[in-house]
Amino acid sequence: MNNYWDPFEYNKLKLLLNPGKVESILKVSKGEKQYDDLFPISIDLHLTTACNLKCSWCTDQLLMKKVSTMATEKAYSLLDEFAAHNTGVTLEGGGEPTLHPHFSEIVDYAFNKGICLGLITNGVRNIDKDIYKFRWVRVSLDSCNEKQYLQEKGKNYFSEVLKNLSNFSKARNPQKTFLGVGYVITKRNMEYLEKLIDELDEIGVDYIYFRPVEEAEDILPSVEEMLNLKKDLLNWTEGKRIKHLINIYDRVVKNNNHLPCVAHSLTSIIHADGTVNLCEKRRHDEICLGNVNETSFEELWNSDIRRLASNKLLCADCQNGCDVCRVTGFNDVFYRLQNINTSQFI
Repeated sequence: MNNYWDPFEYNKLKLLLNPGKVESILKVSKGEKQYDDLFPISIDLHLTTACNLKCSWCTDQLLMKKVSTMATEKAYSLLDEFAAHNTGVTLEGGGEPTLHPHFSEIVDYAFNKGICLGLITNGVRNIDKDIYKFRWVRVSLDSCNEKQYLQEKGKNYFSEVLKNLSNFSKARNPQKTFLGVGYVITKRNMEYLEKLIDELDEIGVDYIYFRPVEEAEDILPSVEEMLNLKKDLLNWTEGKRIKHLINIYDRVVKNNNHLPCVAHSLTSIIHADGTVNLCEKRRHDEICLGNVNETSFEELWNSDIRRLASNKLLCADCQNGCDVCRVTGFNDVFYRLQNINTSQFI
């Protein structure tokens, strides 16, 4: 059995479940609408920049230099907005979300509001009592053993994280909470992966997601090495329940494939200090919409700044520098949809 799971093909299917959003973006793409005013399908919400690890390749190091923690009441008010618009919320990034002093209370509040919750965590803290409240949880492991973990993460919690993964797996309802492992590939941690996959499969992890390290050219594997890994993974997961994902597309497609960025409104990111960024990866030309500590997310989302930013992103030339972007694939989908002239034929 082929246990390769294509993350982009899976995400494209989700567009079928959001027809209103797709229609709104297509109208923008066709020039029938100035910008997509509907709320994002999902939001990346950073609760704190505090972290208990020191990953040498962390892309959020600049954010973490200024310690910020979102006020609990502000998190509640944002969750009220997202619940009203059926927006999914991923608690992640900037730091380690479980270190927020009121993490469990915030999770409870979102769960009781009926919000679909996701979590990206380093897994150092055991939060098994909260696991059932999430639709999915992904633990950033990035190593196969204690030596690699210390080299990649700056501290050694490898055994603790594996133990917590086991706790998470036992505490969840596998039909309601998907459990995964994130693995940032470097030149230093590509050995012993077969053994790790065996361990994770035995624990009950549903999938392991591989992607190459970003902004660290000295330890970045070549495309050839990643392609060889992709072949090996097919053998290593054969006959197992665990699935694997490997993202190489971002490495070879640059500048948003020279397409207008109409799909940027599928998601957005809110930092722990309240600033709202249109895109997580646009570091060369950051687009900040404002701060939710000063106004609501809805007002920022429909502000003049957002309208101007949307108009700017419709220019294909403005995508130069937009590399390693998960939205590029969606822009390609909308471009192709816009140019189909046989939509009434199957």
